[in-house]
Amino acid sequence: MQQNIDKLTKNEKKFLICLLDDGSLTDTEISKRIKVNKSTCSRLRKKLEKEFISSYIPIVELDKVGIDIFIVLTFQWRGFYNKELSSRFFSELEKDPHVIFLANGEGSTLTTVIFLGFKNIGEYHNYFKELRKGYDKYLNGVNYLILPSKEVRKNDFTEIIKHTLGKL
Repeated sequence: MQQNIDKLTKNEKKFLICLLDDGSLTDTEISKRIKVNKSTCSRLRKKLEKEFISSYIPIVELDKVGIDIFIVLTFQWRGFYNKELSSRFFSELEKDPHVIFLANGEGSTLTTVIFLGFKNIGEYHNYFKELRKGYDKYLNGVNYLILPSKEVRKNDFTEIIKHTLGKL
């Protein structure tokens, strides 16, 4: 069930903002911050997990675990007419551990955007050679941008969600 975020109650919004600030907060800690009892917080969490929160994941400093470059890859996928091929290609990308973000859209020359992470440029070059082996004739107008991980300035969605929730 999809629910519009504008229909959240004030307490639901406050609870969600607390989680966005620190996802490790317990219901007891949140109840103290938003001034409601713990059982109310438990109900709020269950509702939000059912309707908005898909998982709790830590934000890891990727360069500290050996991911030194990101690649933004854009191209026009020319295989949409072949549903089986498209399904296989995008399913492989969805399961690929290097793929951080994958989206299809519409544009004058681009249909697909992928954000990828690699240990180094050599790993990326090997990856892209393999990708082209299987799918080169379906990739048109390929462009890429190499981003060193130490140059990533912002990497989260919390502020846009808070902004969408509006002022309390």
